[in-house]
Amino acid sequence: MQIYLCRMNNMKIITVSSLLLLSQLFFTGCKPNTTVEKSTPEITTDPDTRKWVQEAYRRIDTMTLKSSFNIERAAIIKKKLDLEKDPTAKLNTALDYAQELLKCGKIKECMDVMAYISKFLRDNNVQIDNQTKRQLYSIVGIAYMRYGEIENCVKNHNHESCFLPVQGNGVHALPFGSTQAINEYQIALKDFPDDLEFKYLLNIAYMTLGKYPGEVPKKYLIDPKWFSNKIKFPRFKEIAAEVGVNRNGLAGGVVVDDFTNDGWDDIVITSWGPHQEMVFYKNNGDGTFTDMTKEYGLDGQVGILNLNQTDFNNDGWLDLFLMRGAWWQKNGDIPNTLMMNNGKGHFEDVTMKAGMTKWAPTQTSAWADYNLDGWLDVLVANESLSDFQRGVDLYINQKDGTFKHESTAWGLTQSQFYKGCTATYANDDKYPDIYFSAVSDSNSLYINQSGTGTNGFTLAGPNVYVGAPFTSFPCWSFDFDNNGHEDIFVSSFSNEATPATFWMESHLGTANPAMFPKLYSNQGNMQYKEVGKQMGLTEVAFTMGCNFGDINSDGFLDFYLATGNPLYQALVPNKMYLNMDGKRFEDVSYVGGFANIQKGHGVSFGDLDHDGDEDLYVVIGGAVDGDNYFNCLFENPNADHNNWVVLKLTGTTANKAAIGAMVAISAEENGKERMIYRKVTSGASFGANSLSLEVGLRKSTKINKVTVQWPCKDCPDQVFTGMAINKAYLLTQDQAAAEELPYSAVKLHGNGMAEHNMGNMNMGN
Repeated sequence: MQIYLCRMNNMKIITVSSLLLLSQLFFTGCKPNTTVEKSTPEITTDPDTRKWVQEAYRRIDTMTLKSSFNIERAAIIKKKLDLEKDPTAKLNTALDYAQELLKCGKIKECMDVMAYISKFLRDNNVQIDNQTKRQLYSIVGIAYMRYGEIENCVKNHNHESCFLPVQGNGVHALPFGSTQAINEYQIALKDFPDDLEFKYLLNIAYMTLGKYPGEVPKKYLIDPKWFSNKIKFPRFKEIAAEVGVNRNGLAGGVVVDDFTNDGWDDIVITSWGPHQEMVFYKNNGDGTFTDMTKEYGLDGQVGILNLNQTDFNNDGWLDLFLMRGAWWQKNGDIPNTLMMNNGKGHFEDVTMKAGMTKWAPTQTSAWADYNLDGWLDVLVANESLSDFQRGVDLYINQKDGTFKHESTAWGLTQSQFYKGCTATYANDDKYPDIYFSAVSDSNSLYINQSGTGTNGFTLAGPNVYVGAPFTSFPCWSFDFDNNGHEDIFVSSFSNEATPATFWMESHLGTANPAMFPKLYSNQGNMQYKEVGKQMGLTEVAFTMGCNFGDINSDGFLDFYLATGNPLYQALVPNKMYLNMDGKRFEDVSYVGGFANIQKGHGVSFGDLDHDGDEDLYVVIGGAVDGDNYFNCLFENPNADHNNWVVLKLTGTTANKAAIGAMVAISAEENGKERMIYRKVTSGASFGANSLSLEVGLRKSTKINKVTVQWPCKDCPDQVFTGMAINKAYLLTQDQAAAEELPYSAVKLHGNGMAEHNMGNMNMGN
């Protein structure tokens, strides 16, 4: 089918206003909303938050949410279309319906409606304005691209599908979708020759057919060097399908950690889809995983964009905190859930019992012991509008399984559209501080005053500049240069242009530097210096999920940026940056096999196979109902055969999980001492690493000592000695010696388990 919408002339002009909104999904989050604020639903005595969530969903006006409930929205619009008699109104409604069908993944139906629109415009001699014309090109072009993806990368998925540069088995065996997309984008570029998004997608379409760069028209050709990296790096193999953990779903979060206390990291994943349950993959310790979602009591937990792990009751079993409502603005008053691990193979919903029954939209929280009493507290940063204030929630642990809401008492009364928060040590006084990132204003650092004798936070002074970018999303705190001070990373986010446009501008050298990721180097004494550009971070990454880890076991922390975005047109590569001895970061996305162009969200690093290096699990999938994709598991080859040590910390006076503990490893390499610094943390604001420290030692042959600063008042630092390289140890507070743990490598492989399709997914037509 060929659409001829934009090859018309000598026609009368009308403006189709609904077309101007086609690309706007959920990017109105920072704008005032004039609708009446809904009251919080009455909380009953039923402790099961799954029922509260379903009640919240029943109250949602689905027609106000462009990025969710697309199947329901399409049905409503179809009824309106069938009843509409006025020709112009019917056209507008048909355009809305085509857009919704596209979001549902019903590509053929979408194209049928677009054919109807094309015929209407031709039969009525309608001339359309340029903005509308471009929107129509965009719909048709990406619809064909999506058709090709569904037929080749979803229905006939393999481990090379959708990785740039497309090659090998990633080349589409069924060429119809990309062939038609090429035709559409070439026609579109005749009318819009400088359109960067159309140029980018044209090149990608050629690439999926194995015809890039040779057959791309020269005037539109993207330099092949842009899809390569400057340095050599071993390729990680994507093995999720082989292992049976290639869940097919939408955007969501992930935690890689040991929830069964058998010494092996499990995988817990979520989806923000209202019909998609979270999944618990138990690591069997033999290279295989088993879906134990129902057995562990996690079935029926839906609508979770992000989650993280904790041990709030200090019983030695990791619990889960599930976050909901993000991006839904006034429809986002949906409760979070605290799931307690009872240590008997089951999680229990203790949200109400714990006193955490807040209804507010959020996807970010930070667990830390903010008053250093040995029990973990949590800071939840909510999404607020000018007339919809949800603030931040600080829950202080009462040491009896409950929490006390103390935001006001601790001076946290601000409200912004927060997308990230992370606990950090800004002034090295042991008391965790908080960094917030927001899409509505500058970012902010709040300093914990508890060390002065008064519990509370105060905004860092104007001489502590960590505010940019001014439209931000994910953030984290880590020590990238191994100088013993925690640095801060924060990535930008914007709806001013599409991710493809930002990608092109970055390579053309025309991108706005204000949009680059920011890396704030902690100089000590609470002084920060922004060093992102000089460290090589000169590409607008459009990041959602992210995290850090050591992918080559050299002792310096690298990081992965997951480029999530609700638009189908956002087919930009997810990015991996390699830390070069703390002096710069090098992009290894393409050479390392990380550059998947589907939507990336939650990211977790962890050693899933006990070979000492860190593997990587990434939740892949978009926002709208039809933008589902398979998650990725990247197996680390440790091609350099670098040495390592794994450290699991347990607190006694400090919190049991030792979250917040600062660790300094003194190792001997080439006859010299080198220092490596780590903190026990789940990492970034969107994705959760294992709390075990998998520390790369490069070519070090000896561990001199490991010094631990435990996160509790008046606790002395503790020094552990007698550890060897390439082994795992348990470090228990107040025990003199490290305990060696069993740690034998296994090969990750499948056990016959099929991929887990998350609920009611529409796989296209």
